[in-house]
Parts: sequence; structure tokens; C-alpha cells
Amino acid sequence: MGKQLAAVISKYNDEDPSASIQVIRKDVPTELKEGEVLVRMMLRPINPSDMFCMRGRYGGFTPKQLPAVPGLEGLGTVNKLGPKTGGRVKEGQRVVAVPWPTAGGEGTYQEFVAVPEKHLVVVPSNVDDDMAAQFLINPVTAYGFLEVIQVPKGEYLLQQAANSVLGKELISMAQKQGTKTINLVRRHEVVHELKQLGAEEVIVTADEDVTARVMQITNGKGAWASINPIGGEASRYLPSCTRQGGKVHVFSLFKEEVIVPMFDLHFRQIQVQGFWLTQWLENLPSDQARQEVYAKVMGFFADGTIKPPHASVKYSLDKAAEAVKKAMDGVGGQGKVMLEDKFESTS
Repeated sequence: MGKQLAAVISKYNDEDPSASIQVIRKDVPTELKEGEVLVRMMLRPINPSDMFCMRGRYGGFTPKQLPAVPGLEGLGTVNKLGPKTGGRVKEGQRVVAVPWPTAGGEGTYQEFVAVPEKHLVVVPSNVDDDMAAQFLINPVTAYGFLEVIQVPKGEYLLQQAANSVLGKELISMAQKQGTKTINLVRRHEVVHELKQLGAEEVIVTADEDVTARVMQITNGKGAWASINPIGGEASRYLPSCTRQGGKVHVFSLFKEEVIVPMFDLHFRQIQVQGFWLTQWLENLPSDQARQEVYAKVMGFFADGTIKPPHASVKYSLDKAAEAVKKAMDGVGGQGKVMLEDKFESTS
């Protein structure tokens, strides 16, 4: 099969992740190990977590050396089955992986990826390519939060940055299972959309005393738990909005610290807990339990509960650095910037 294009990290660059990317030609995996499948990539979103890989600051990207291939999620088709595969997938089927082998430096920003068959999830025919390519990072994380937190009936879950893709998907999943949400946003114009998705309460943070409003909504109890994807100064008031002895769940790397007032730690016994999707999935009791999670989330795609936005713009793999720059500039609007390979899928 010869050579393939790959966008690799040649050197970490904290200031400009796009400058870390170099497009090279590398060997296509030809000798598949037992249980492996060769996947021909089609689409890969460029996520903030991918850019943290390029900065050298992501705990889930630990290649032994550079150059290494980033790309934490994407969509492909089954190109070839390796020896002793178990019949979970067939050639030509569209698939996503949980996880892709990105940690060791063989991520999705290349044309072909060798993946253990047990990590693959078949995409139903009624889920389109753009949505399927975004299966892992946001939807499975949102589902994981709801599973970990287990909000009792009648209580509220509070989340910051509710207008993000993950925030919207969490609202939709929570509404589906009957969990009430309080959602913090910065702009008035997004309130109606979040309400349409099923948000019980939306607070524009510039307009109100957030803690007082949350306490009013919850009859003085505070939210059952809070989700903080931002950190920094914006995290200061979340503990005071959370119930006595409750947890503030933290993820993302946008800021280097989380601010928790000593009063809330000492007298209100607030706990701060990190959430990392990879670790949560690994801690599930069995492969069957993980497959049940993937089936549940894919079902949310298929029945329309969650609808990730379509790509705002797509670049070919050889323009990867330019695509990363576009994603950095935030001009993707409501949709992701994606890397695309154009070929005919048989599924």
C-alpha cells in the first residue's frame, strides 16, 4: 500500500499550535497485529484538546518521541481486517474509535490508522459523517458527567459555558433523562436556543448575582453539583452555588488554576474533582460496560437527541497547519473546523 500523508507534530509550540504541524509521508501500516483493523480516515474535527497536544500540555498525548501524529477523534471506514478479528466490523463500514491510538502518537491526522477492533463503534446509516466524526470528545464526555454525578430527581445540575457544543449536548441528554439544569452564559442571544434544547434555567452572568439566583432557583439548597470547564477567575463563584458537601467537577485546560474560596472548602465542605474521559472509561468494570456507553451515546445521535453542528469549513490533510490556524482564530462559528479526505465510502 506504500506511503500515506500524515500531519505530525514536529516540535511542541505553546504559543502557536499551528506552527507545530508538519505534513509528511509515512508508511501505511501493512502488518496488522492480531485483533487490529486498518481504518481509512474520512473526517477529523480540530478540537481544543488537539491543540493542547500540539502545545505539549495534554496528558492523553504521550508519544515516546516526535514527530508524532495528533488527532483525538474522527470518522473512517474499515479498509482491512487483521488476523483473528472477531467479526464486530466489516470492510466498508463507517466507524469511530474509542479511543483512537493517539496517546502513543498514532492519532487520526493521517490517512490510515491501525486500531484494535474492540475499540471500534459502527456508525448507523442515519447518522451523517459530520456528526459521527464528533462522537467522542464532547458527547461521551457529557454522558460521562451525567453518569458520574447522578443528580437525584428534583435537584439541579449547574454548568458553566453552557453555550459550548458540550454544554448543549449535556442539556439535551439531561433533558432526555429528566435531569434539571441551570446554565451559565455570557450573552443574551443564546438563551432562547438553550431553552429550546431543554434547559430549565439560563443565567446571563453579567446581569445577575449568580449565587443569589442559583439559591433562589434551588430554594436555598444550591445545585446538587457543578461543572466547571473554564477555570481561572470565572470559577470563583461555582463553589458558593453548590450544595453543602457537593462537588465542583473540573475539566479542560483553558486556565492553569481553579479558584475555590477557603470558606467553601472549610465550612461548606465543597469538593473539587477532575474529570478526564479516558480515565473514566478505563475505570468502567468491563469492555461490555464501555460498549453499553457507546451504544447509548450513538443512540442519542440516531434519535436526534444530540445534533453536533456540521463543519463550518473543511480542509484537506495537506493543509493541516492552515486548518489549525483557522480553528485557533475562532472563525469556525457554530461548527468545527475539520480535516477531510475525499473518497467514496461503500457504507
